[in-house]
Amino acid sequence: MKVDKNNFVDVPAIRLLAPLALAVSLAACGGGGSSSGGANGGAENPVGYQFPQDMPADVPQQEIACGGDDAIMLDANNITDSAKIAFLDAQDGDVIVFPKGRFDLNDTLTLDGELGGARIADITICGQGMDKTILDFSNSVGDDGLFITNINDVEVYGLAVVEAANNAIKFQHADGVRINYTATVWQGEPDKGNGAYGLYPVESSNVLVENSYVRGSADAGVYVGQSQNIVVRNNVAEYNVAGIEIENSTGADMYNNIARFNTGGLLVFDLPIGNGTYGSGVRVFGNTVTENNTKNFANSSSNPGGVHIVPPGTGVIVLSTDDVEIFDNEIADHDTLAVAVTSFFIADENAAGPDYQTIIEDGWLPIVRNIHVHDNAITNAGAAPNGALIQDMIMLFTLNPDLQWPGILYDGAGEQLANTGALMPLGVGPYEDAQKVCFQNNGDTLIGYPYDPATAATMSGPTLSPTEGMDLLDCSQPALPAATLTFKGEQFGCGVDDTTSEHCKPAPVI
Repeated sequence: MKVDKNNFVDVPAIRLLAPLALAVSLAACGGGGSSSGGANGGAENPVGYQFPQDMPADVPQQEIACGGDDAIMLDANNITDSAKIAFLDAQDGDVIVFPKGRFDLNDTLTLDGELGGARIADITICGQGMDKTILDFSNSVGDDGLFITNINDVEVYGLAVVEAANNAIKFQHADGVRINYTATVWQGEPDKGNGAYGLYPVESSNVLVENSYVRGSADAGVYVGQSQNIVVRNNVAEYNVAGIEIENSTGADMYNNIARFNTGGLLVFDLPIGNGTYGSGVRVFGNTVTENNTKNFANSSSNPGGVHIVPPGTGVIVLSTDDVEIFDNEIADHDTLAVAVTSFFIADENAAGPDYQTIIEDGWLPIVRNIHVHDNAITNAGAAPNGALIQDMIMLFTLNPDLQWPGILYDGAGEQLANTGALMPLGVGPYEDAQKVCFQNNGDTLIGYPYDPATAATMSGPTLSPTEGMDLLDCSQPALPAATLTFKGEQFGCGVDDTTSEHCKPAPVI
């Protein structure tokens, strides 16, 4: 990206919160009020856990074929040391088998595929079922449960990792990851002392996460970040801050998942991480996203766009990324918003200022472009909006007698600035039709924005112009292509290995 270093966007040119705060203070003179939800918006929060009865594919009771004549059978009486040795000595084609039972592990189990020199491949780590092989890291001195790195074609299935201090199962620098019939759990009430990530592939490619259960993560239950060629399907995410998150990744499908009782259900983020890896081409479809009203229990982060900013009661969130299609999802019963599409200016009003110059030169932009939200079944959104990040915005809409709080929110700030020419120093001109944010056929849900993209910004920043209605931003974008991945030489994806799901069936022959 070509950036004019001598004419970087000055901080006052993107000032958002000052006019918003002023409008709120004026509106507040006429009255006030507040609302807040309980930990789960009224839903019972179990102590301990049991696998949900409505998991796809009867996952908890799935019979697992794990073993074989050449498999490495771990010692149930010395599980930590036995697993460490097997991981340390792993060779191409190894199958490492955890026995049935609940086991206390006292350290992280690390598999580094390049420890002996050349990278190894085709490794399977399996148990007897996610409800039959439980690896408990409550008393571990290590941060993670399993840490798997520098490897090609690794599969984990048929086990559960519980109570890890940091991350349950982390994959890094892997080409070919398959996670299947696997659970990660932190039990009890959602707590910031829980580990951050459940299933956590990062800086990897060809990633498949399916038929798994994640609960209690203080960041994201399933997180795939800085990766490409991704399919996340048929999983259940409950009582996490973010149920399932695709971040700074390209070519991803997130479908047929259940996300409920989280703070935010499904997230597609592009954060200013500064390593040249930024996202686009994400489809979110066929998911059931309900009652994500749990109080945000994430730890604070130095990144202003971390999940600690997620407003409780939000179904789907898109933040500062391009090329996202959200369609045919059931999104119901959210206190704050069914869908939020926002630029990074909502997280940091100075996101185009000098502090971000290096990261913008690296390829990141603080805006959203080509986002198409269509044909979703959205019900009961926005009855009790809350969240520190958007509190001024909530007041702006709810205290103005001519406005209602919407169920779908698009901030509009980045597009307004771009359309006025304020982002030209970043190489961003007015939005073309192919870059617009579009909403179509989402039922009777109100759409709103605090900054009308069609209104001109001024030298002091974007112009506050709150609007709501059912037909705002009524446009469409071409459908995005399906994501596919290759694992052990076999292709996976909607319409590839999955030809029976609603959106994956072959087109009828005419």
